[in-house]
Amino acid sequence: MLENIDLFRLAGERMRYLTQRQSVIARNIANADTPGYQAQDVAPFSFDSALLRAGNTAENAGQAPALNLVRTNPEHIALTLANQVAQVTSRTSSYAEKPDGNTVSIEQQMIKSADVSNGFALASAAYTKTLSLMETAIDPGK
Repeated sequence: MLENIDLFRLAGERMRYLTQRQSVIARNIANADTPGYQAQDVAPFSFDSALLRAGNTAENAGQAPALNLVRTNPEHIALTLANQVAQVTSRTSSYAEKPDGNTVSIEQQMIKSADVSNGFALASAAYTKTLSLMETAIDPGK
């Protein structure tokens, strides 16, 4: 039932992304002393792509997502399906490479880990608050 509500799907996708990113960060930290190991990261989360995936269910495959944006002023930029999907490009590392070829920076990995923790807390709070609002709508006496 909840998977049919876009906000729950988006929060769930964001939490899955953050879980995957935390796993990659943990792998980087575990290999901090491995000669030649190249630090990895997950492509940035895109709400536009998540909306497209959330809207592409079996019933409406290939159609625009259920969250329709409306252009309220002719001077606003028109949003088309073509510019909702961004191309994923690999970012080059700006971290210093150690003499043994390892590019893992523990400090950077810890910053990324804290960012993941904050993002997960935010997505979880949005999920919980939306569920609470739905419960209130169903049973206003709560």
